[in-house]
Amino acid sequence: GINAEYGADNAVGGAVATGDGDVMMRFSPSFLAVELMKGGMSPHEAAVTAIKRIAHKYPTFSGAVLAASKDGKYGAACHGFEQFTYAVRDLSSPSTRLVKMKCSKNDELVEL
Repeated sequence: GINAEYGADNAVGGAVATGDGDVMMRFSPSFLAVELMKGGMSPHEAAVTAIKRIAHKYPTFSGAVLAASKDGKYGAACHGFEQFTYAVRDLSSPSTRLVKMKCSKNDELVEL
């Protein structure tokens, strides 16, 4: 089934994940992304790392991780979908914008 997960820490930021629930629950990618940001990774690097960790063991899974730091930086990574779309709104823009990204397949991660 499909699963959604989130993690947050006031000191660094937060992350959310969606995808194949049975696989995603084994890895807690949102928690991992937040911990990686605590260690100094950017939100983009943290999301990519979390997705790569899952794709390495389950190359046919489908999922996405989105991460945001408390200073407004954000990043995302996805695997197994043709593309993944998410919405962003920040202080630099008066409106919400949609971000469309290509996803990796079969353990080949597309860099954003």
